[in-house]
Amino acid sequence: MKISSLARYAICVIAAGAIFAGCSNNGSSPSSMVPGSSTGAAHGVKLPPAAHRGQIMTTVPKWAIKVGPYHPHHVPASYTRGIAVQQFFATSSNVAVFPKNNSGNGPPTCYDSTGSNVNDLDSDASGNVIVPNAFSGVLVYAPPFTASSCGTLLGTISEGYGQASSSAAVDAASGTIVVGNIGGGTSTGVVTCTLSSLTCTALSSPSMSTLAGVAMDKAGNCYADAFNSSTGLVSLWVYSGTPSAPCTGTGTIASGFSQPYYGGIDIDNKGNLVAISLFNSSFTTPSTVTVYSGCATGTCTVVAGPTALAGESVFGHLGRQNERFATTDITTSAVEVYSYSPATGVGGMLYSFTNGLSCATNLCESAAYMPRSPK
Repeated sequence: MKISSLARYAICVIAAGAIFAGCSNNGSSPSSMVPGSSTGAAHGVKLPPAAHRGQIMTTVPKWAIKVGPYHPHHVPASYTRGIAVQQFFATSSNVAVFPKNNSGNGPPTCYDSTGSNVNDLDSDASGNVIVPNAFSGVLVYAPPFTASSCGTLLGTISEGYGQASSSAAVDAASGTIVVGNIGGGTSTGVVTCTLSSLTCTALSSPSMSTLAGVAMDKAGNCYADAFNSSTGLVSLWVYSGTPSAPCTGTGTIASGFSQPYYGGIDIDNKGNLVAISLFNSSFTTPSTVTVYSGCATGTCTVVAGPTALAGESVFGHLGRQNERFATTDITTSAVEVYSYSPATGVGGMLYSFTNGLSCATNLCESAAYMPRSPK
């Protein structure tokens, strides 16, 4: 992939629940695209376009979806209770829940049908799964996830500020959920919601353009990774908070955070920020992961990375014991599990699996451990 390819950045558009013919999810060349609306200051990169009501955006450029051969990797068990995976284009059974160790490429424990157009998903410290579903709302499912019952739907929040694409919470059932809208801007990009009220409140995010991921730490601070409309580069917005009142006030842009492209973010149990960049510093694949410390103070310091992943990834999440990092690979259409350490970041890939998923046609962008890291 050359830098000039990024000038052809486009996002698939879906209207009224139907995929336009040129935006079909079969890997063919698109004929119906929405071009980027602004150009980044560095490398001539076109930024993703702003979303409009009724248009559904993926976080992955259509031309960047390149399905390659799948090669399974098998190693010993990981140590969490489950892994949830989304399938963006699937209209039913679009969220699959797998056992805590799926190194043998076993089938899902169960499926949930939350509707198509889910970019990222996450879980909280209790294993509740948070599913931001485009314009259909933010759904929260409580464990256990079994063959007979794929969790209990605790509620659906009609978010109402844009296309919900990423979310995070320490306690999604009774606390605050931070939600990111992929096409949102300074007043709609990041919002906070609660199941108790079924309402959301917008946060101020100066200079925010198209957003990728959000995260929340156990101290109540929240984070958002997005393009900066003033610079054309990727920035990190930090929203201060407390455990009882997370994500309050105006987001400030942290220094020391430098990513070639946007991507998902997470927090480990040492408070470090774990950030994926969809493209590396050469604006090619593989994707990279960088670990930063101190971002809650407004000044990020690199702890580890950037570390290359196996292929092309946009979202990833840590397990409860911070020894595993799960993501999806667009090039192999597989879920991949890596080793992880807060001191050294993402290590080697341990195994991958595909059983029960149709990622080549349905675009799997995110995998999340249940429960999440005690961040």
